[in-house]
Formats: sequence, C-alpha cells, structure tokens
Amino acid sequence: MSANCPRCQQPLETAQVDTIEVRLCQACRGVLLAHPDLVRMIDSSWRAVSEQQAEAMSFRAPEGWRGEGPLACPDCGQTMEKYGYMGLAAIQIDRCDPCSVVWLDTDELQNMVLALAKSNYRSERAMRETAKDAWDYVSPGMTAMAYTGRPHNWLFGNAPDVVVTAVNLLRLFAG
Repeated sequence: MSANCPRCQQPLETAQVDTIEVRLCQACRGVLLAHPDLVRMIDSSWRAVSEQQAEAMSFRAPEGWRGEGPLACPDCGQTMEKYGYMGLAAIQIDRCDPCSVVWLDTDELQNMVLALAKSNYRSERAMRETAKDAWDYVSPGMTAMAYTGRPHNWLFGNAPDVVVTAVNLLRLFAG
C-alpha cells in the first residue's frame, strides 16, 4: 500500500524490521506501523537499554513539538489522535483508531523504548528493595522462633524444623 508521509507528504517506503512491516519516510525519518506491532516492538526492545544507560539518557524532544497540529492518516485521510505515550507529553504519538496504525516522528521510538526501560528498571529495583525489606522483617522473626526453644510455637506447632524450612523457603523468594 503506497501512501504519503503525514508530516512532509513524501512517499512512504515499505520495509521489514525483523517480523514487523513498517512504512518509512526517508525525508523526515518518520515511521508508520500497526499499533499492535508497536507494542510488540517496544516490549521486546527495552532490555537492549542497560539500567545504567536508561538512568543516564534523556528524552530527545524535537523543537516545536508542543505546537504541532494534527496529522491526517496516510491510509484513510482521517485526523489522527495525538496522545502522550505513558502519560509523557514530550512523547507525542499520532494514532488512527479506524486503521489501527501509529505515526512516529524521528526519535519517538527511541524515546518510547527509553521511557519503558526507565519505568521497568525502576519497578524492578523497587520490587527488589521491597523483597529485601520484607526479608529483613521476616528473617529475624522466623529465625528467633526457630531457636527460642519453646515447646510449642504459635505458628508452626511443635515442629521447629518446619520453621527452618519456612525460613529457607522465604530466602528463595527473596533472592
């Protein structure tokens, strides 16, 4: 399907990126692709950015991005909806719902991958900290119960070996 770029009106060229078909504008370096393919592409790409790179890199917002008007869908001609990816106003995505396609200007795909990497690494770090903190609260209590010498433990009955097993199990989850 040949169509013109919604940004600069130059012809779009079809290309294959792995298993995903995209349409590129060589003039302005924009990309048109199916919305489900975009989700798949971003989800499979964010780990290519290391945690250190994600924290050190900044988004590249093109000058004048705030004043950009709406674009027409290259396929159906309807006005594309503009929204901020992950709620970030600096990453404006143009989407045509009837055609299920999205238009990405130069650097928007990179910014989207970077935004997801930053978010996912921060979530992973928070989960590790939460697990570590949870372990710090559980471990001393469980260990203390295992070695109190009480004849009857309120949680595990008369089986101190069960408490040691539970502590080892919790260590597996905390790792």
